[in-house]
Amino acid sequence: YQCSPGTEPNLCIVNSLVYTPGQDPLPQLNRSDPVNRIHLRCSRYYYYTPWYSHSGKDLLRVYDNVLHSKVLRSPRSATVINCHLRTLVMPHDLEVGNFFNNIVHVVETDPAQSYNLSYLDLSHNSLEDLKNLSVLVNLQTLKLEGNEIIDIKPETFAKMNKLSLLSLGYNHIVKFDLKLLPKSLTTLSLIRNDLTEIDFSSVSFAIMRELDLESNRLKALDVASMMQACPALQLLPIEYNPIPRAEAQKIVKELIRHNVTYYNEGDKAKASDSESSCDSDEYQIDRACFLESEMKGSGSFLKALVLILLGLMLFGVFALSARWIWYEMRY
Repeated sequence: YQCSPGTEPNLCIVNSLVYTPGQDPLPQLNRSDPVNRIHLRCSRYYYYTPWYSHSGKDLLRVYDNVLHSKVLRSPRSATVINCHLRTLVMPHDLEVGNFFNNIVHVVETDPAQSYNLSYLDLSHNSLEDLKNLSVLVNLQTLKLEGNEIIDIKPETFAKMNKLSLLSLGYNHIVKFDLKLLPKSLTTLSLIRNDLTEIDFSSVSFAIMRELDLESNRLKALDVASMMQACPALQLLPIEYNPIPRAEAQKIVKELIRHNVTYYNEGDKAKASDSESSCDSDEYQIDRACFLESEMKGSGSFLKALVLILLGLMLFGVFALSARWIWYEMRY
């Protein structure tokens, strides 16, 4: 295999490398010594591939120590995107790992080993259990968006004292204990989970600047407690939560008083101040959209259910009437 020509001297892009554990002979990569960044490209286009399109002829199902050290010759940075990768055996000398948009469900680590990894992107994979990540104590950035995470074990982040950015958005987290997180965090994303509450008491994140709670199931937010826990907070997206209107107005007023932005400004760039960008089941406060309360939603659901039952009853009456008329005509 050859590096694609024209890239930076320390970067090697490899197209369609085929590797299977136990393979003999091993694939050979012709690269220069200055190269310390490897990008394995399995598809020329980056798009989200649905699970049912995963082929039995996937080029790369496992990234392990043999591939990393013997084939790729131990790069400091490895990128494997959209390759249908299933298993990641973490190399101890890897510093930057980008495994975005695969189907990784297992990350293997050795508790007795020390790891150099400072940046890890495992977004849009199939991870459920994060316990094997707990030994990656040098992580500064950890991206886990779009996995199958439901809960977080207490030991997961306990020793990650250098962690600055943690992204857990687009998962299925119902409860989240902030006490489990390191105080070194500056950015935490919990967008699009199933959180119904979040407790800021007895926690302290002195340097946290961004906290994304957008699109959860929150009905209230203790701004005073939050600002005491996160005094440096600048950005707190809270849109698309089913917060009652009066409560949302109170929250927005408090956030404005603390000079905290409560929506993603990029989403509002094309909308004028007077233009509403909210959907029919949402209401707007200032420039933020909130969901109508779930109680109203459940009322609409009950109305729809009653209408369906009424329709079925009318259909039943019509069917019986038609049958009776047909019976009378026969005799």
